[in-house]
Amino acid sequence: MSETEVRNINYANIEEWDNASILSGLMKSQQKAFDSVKNSLGEIENAVSLAVKKIQKHSSSKIVYVGSGTSGRIGMLDGVELIPTFGWSNERLKFCFSGKDVSKPSEGSEDDIELAKNDFNKSSINSNDVVICVAASGTTKYTVAILEMAKKIGAMTIAIFNNNKSSLLNNADIKIYLSSGSEFLAGSTRLAAGTSQKIALNLFSTCLMIRLHKVYKGFMVDMKVSNAKLRKRAENMLSEITSCDISRAHEILVETNCNIKLSILMLNNYSKDEAIKLLNDNDGNLHSIL
Repeated sequence: MSETEVRNINYANIEEWDNASILSGLMKSQQKAFDSVKNSLGEIENAVSLAVKKIQKHSSSKIVYVGSGTSGRIGMLDGVELIPTFGWSNERLKFCFSGKDVSKPSEGSEDDIELAKNDFNKSSINSNDVVICVAASGTTKYTVAILEMAKKIGAMTIAIFNNNKSSLLNNADIKIYLSSGSEFLAGSTRLAAGTSQKIALNLFSTCLMIRLHKVYKGFMVDMKVSNAKLRKRAENMLSEITSCDISRAHEILVETNCNIKLSILMLNNYSKDEAIKLLNDNDGNLHSIL
């Protein structure tokens, strides 16, 4: 039996507790989730290091999130946020989720091997890609099947799971075991297991994007400026980094079509053409230029 399926005897009669006690118990469960990620920081660090090498070696490398049910939705949330936050391209982000509609329950499809094969092929996964497989039980047939196919063709594979008897252990290049233990509600992996997965993915993807030069002086300099709030953030960012006034920051963002890195270099007296060439020659790394 998976660790997350075991009933915790401490919570055997929770429906008889008062609300304050229930919420306190839930908080203790969430703390276990945090601790489980802390214990796996070494594996997460290794995952970042290997992913950076893979992605920097191949300019077409994709990041692929794989999962079912709660685990799949958590993976999708992490991946989608890479686009506006770090400017990761849509073309280099893929999702294999065992359900047609993420807003509806899809647990019934998590054992569908044929669906896994079809989704694997549709995603055009190849040896240049980083494939992140998330499953609380670690035995979900859909997720395991895609991991095995990805591993077979030479893609980098990362398994994130909450069960130390997981079959995902067998083939993944990096195995991130999150020992969140039994759930407050037996089997409800949307609780501690889900929280631990969200934290682990957040740590991994954020550290990865920092290493891929998406951050400069603590700012998200590759973010997509898509609304008034983000335009204001970009203006303040430019003002703080280059000491220009807000009006000048606004002007340069208009000129560069809201390309923050390009704007920073032009505010450092590079021409637009010079700045574009420097960014291309230095893989977008502002620290190598300034």
